[in-house]
Amino acid sequence: MDVLPVEEIEDDLARMDRGIRQLKVQYDQFFAGALPCEPTELRRQLDRLFRRYANAPLQKYQHRYHLATLTARYNSFQELWGRSVRALEEGERPAPAVAGRAGMRRDNVLAACKVTGTKVEAAGLKKLYEKFMEARRKSGVDGEVPFAAFGRKIAGQARQLQSQAECDDVELRVIVENKKVLLKARPIR
Repeated sequence: MDVLPVEEIEDDLARMDRGIRQLKVQYDQFFAGALPCEPTELRRQLDRLFRRYANAPLQKYQHRYHLATLTARYNSFQELWGRSVRALEEGERPAPAVAGRAGMRRDNVLAACKVTGTKVEAAGLKKLYEKFMEARRKSGVDGEVPFAAFGRKIAGQARQLQSQAECDDVELRVIVENKKVLLKARPIR
């Protein structure tokens, strides 16, 4: 194998270092839910570079040491990413919320009900109550809330918001936010 020019080796080592940092950032974004899929293209490019230098005759000890350090760091990250992806696929680790991807933050609204003046949609209120109780059970919260007490609480919240926001219509929503079940009201103008 021919001896590679020193400038080319140094450029490739710098490219490997930058690539590892970029790949780490992209994998962090993927595991946080900001990227929809793994950064395979950048990983493929880095794999190609590392394979090129796997058995290359490097003349300077500095280059050999730098390559060995980069290779060790890249291998440890590959193991970490592989374990994390496997945990995601096997369900051991919860997948990032789809609503949080691509910079969009959206609440997970399970049900909604509209309150106009002092009137509450009966069917909407019943559905709101059922979704609220179902979400509480799924999140592990024990205890039943009686429907009558739920209705009084809703009416009180709606009246309070209507007077504060000086509006006639209020939307009530059952939301799951950070694994907590919440009942939120917002004015409709």
